[in-house]
Amino acid sequence: MKNYREDILNNFIERYEKSSYYKGKSLKPQKISIVLHERYPQYGQSRYPEVLEKIEDVVLQLEKEDLIQFAKGSIEGNRKLIFVPTEERVSKIYQELDRTPLKEKRNQYLNCLKMYELDSFFNDFQIAMEEKVFNYEIVSPYLKVYDQEDLKNVMKILQGMKNQKEEISFRKFSEKVLGDTKKLEKYKNKIYHIIKDFYDDSIENIDDAFELFYIRKNPAYVYLKGSAILQINEQIIDLNEMNHYFVLPSSCIKDLKIKRMDARQVMTVENLTSFHDISLKDAFFIFTNGFHNHVIEAFLECVYDFLGERVAYLHFGDIDAGGFHIYESLIKKTQIPFQTYKMNVNMLKKYEAYTKPLTDNDRKRLLSFKDRHQEVIDYMLKHNVKLEQEIIGEEDERKNTYAH
Repeated sequence: MKNYREDILNNFIERYEKSSYYKGKSLKPQKISIVLHERYPQYGQSRYPEVLEKIEDVVLQLEKEDLIQFAKGSIEGNRKLIFVPTEERVSKIYQELDRTPLKEKRNQYLNCLKMYELDSFFNDFQIAMEEKVFNYEIVSPYLKVYDQEDLKNVMKILQGMKNQKEEISFRKFSEKVLGDTKKLEKYKNKIYHIIKDFYDDSIENIDDAFELFYIRKNPAYVYLKGSAILQINEQIIDLNEMNHYFVLPSSCIKDLKIKRMDARQVMTVENLTSFHDISLKDAFFIFTNGFHNHVIEAFLECVYDFLGERVAYLHFGDIDAGGFHIYESLIKKTQIPFQTYKMNVNMLKKYEAYTKPLTDNDRKRLLSFKDRHQEVIDYMLKHNVKLEQEIIGEEDERKNTYAH
């Protein structure tokens, strides 16, 4: 049986707490109204006399207690209730409902939020949430509003990600920070949105967000192609004997030694199709699988330690905001002087028929790279184009891989 009194009072309080006056943005409280037949469709209908009777008893009692008023012209079966917030009325309703005022919940939540000491982008997220909570704004999809247990677990996860310095499985990380191998599943969407919106907006899926912090659902691999001899413990691997490419498990990186690498250029390739198709003389290729992970970065550092600056380091990716972001991140995280390969105006002109229009987000992100890639980005913005690297053929510059 519906408790009409409790429902009416809760509705008034919820709307009062959403008001500008309650949030300190208005000096005068506004009247709040409920049209009973709109909220309770059976009210006033002759087929449901018991509903009319129950609601009438409730609203007449509320009016008698001076908690509500009836709008002018209100009659049985067609009532409009008016709630005029006063400190006394609001206090009585909170007490009757045994309900914690929203301001009190907000203050408790803010105090809990401020307990955490984070830095870098984690701190940016924390500050943004404090501002949202203080201004009564929505905190989803990052947090569950005023739920301190949810906040505690999200912060545990972020702190754990910050401190994670070596590869760990998704379930082991869940056990490590939350004490349960399956509990992280409940929070993975929230963490993804936090990482994407406060750390790296090029992240396209949940797995990539966690991989940035060494947390993987499956072991990582590095796809390699070219002339090289590698040693893992006592095992010698001659890539020259491979017909196509070699896949190196992440667990082998710490024991890897490069014995020989015959290359005048080392090239990272963003897309697997392009990695398979590309074939340039005196080049060693590494597939980055879109946004490169720590395993690829570790292998590149091994290559750079072995070859130094005797060779050219090239990156071949999509001619779009994501491609330039991956390129910039590659340099930042490896400290290797990569140059772009075929990510230029000539390719956009040659394959104009295959280009796609930019989105608003594309334009915004491209502007952040414009200083370092001015010519190509000016062209992209002016002509409203971007291009996937799979479209680009091998024949352009086959004889001169240094014409970037």
